[in-house]
Amino acid sequence: MTEQQRSNISNLGKSCQQAEDTLSQGMDKLQQMVLESVVAGQLKEQTNTPNMSTAMERLAGAMMLHSLKPVKQFSYHVCSFAIYSHDMSRQIETHHYCSRLNQDFLQCAVYDFDDANAHLLGVEYIIFDRIFEDLPDEEKKLWHSHAYEVKLGLLISPRVPEMIAMPELENLAKSYGTFWCT
Repeated sequence: MTEQQRSNISNLGKSCQQAEDTLSQGMDKLQQMVLESVVAGQLKEQTNTPNMSTAMERLAGAMMLHSLKPVKQFSYHVCSFAIYSHDMSRQIETHHYCSRLNQDFLQCAVYDFDDANAHLLGVEYIIFDRIFEDLPDEEKKLWHSHAYEVKLGLLISPRVPEMIAMPELENLAKSYGTFWCT
């Protein structure tokens, strides 16, 4: 990969982390404002709606200042277990949040969990066999097949019914990924 591509991957990871931090800060601020209102006795049954509306307006205003357009493009979530290449006895749960750039190319932000405390592990680019076959042999060495993960059931779509998830997972069996740790 070129230095520019490495830089783009690094910037994607930073953007994802900044978006998460911004959302988390906004939610923390909202919780703090609600807590302060409760402690001050302002959230009585008759008056809670105006105060809550004010808190929500402040949060919405703060969020309008930040564009989350790149993060909102992540529309596909798959979960897998990765094995460390230097220590085959170690595994880690990975959650891939992916956006499809075109029919044959996905980019994914990869986290260790699927909750608010998740840490960004890296970025994975996924290409399908049509692109992989055209890569130079030296470049092919940097990519791994997803066929094994899919066939063993290690790659799943969390909370998506199997009937809906299986066609896309079968499609992913014909894909290859390259992973960049952050």
